[in-house]
Amino acid sequence: MENRSRAKKFLIGGAITGGLISLAIAILMDALFADTLQGTWRDAIAKDLNTFLSLGVTSGSILVYLLFFFVLGLLTAFGGFMGFIFSFFLYKFFGFLSK
Repeated sequence: MENRSRAKKFLIGGAITGGLISLAIAILMDALFADTLQGTWRDAIAKDLNTFLSLGVTSGSILVYLLFFFVLGLLTAFGGFMGFIFSFFLYKFFGFLSK
């Protein structure tokens, strides 16, 4: 039973680490490449909403921020999933080495 609890902690730790790394990379890419790519993700979201739905929103509106946080949440969830998978492989690999 102790081994199962240890595995659970290891896998959850990997998922949290993967999610945080994914979130940090997404925010840093948005900040560092804003000038190179002619705008931030909020500008791109506002332009897409104006183009496809004709809403007339600016990059500072609440709808744009909601969609921005939704996209960041999706990226964080995907990073957490990848961290979970990576930590699973690490756990199994080191489990085979210790046998």
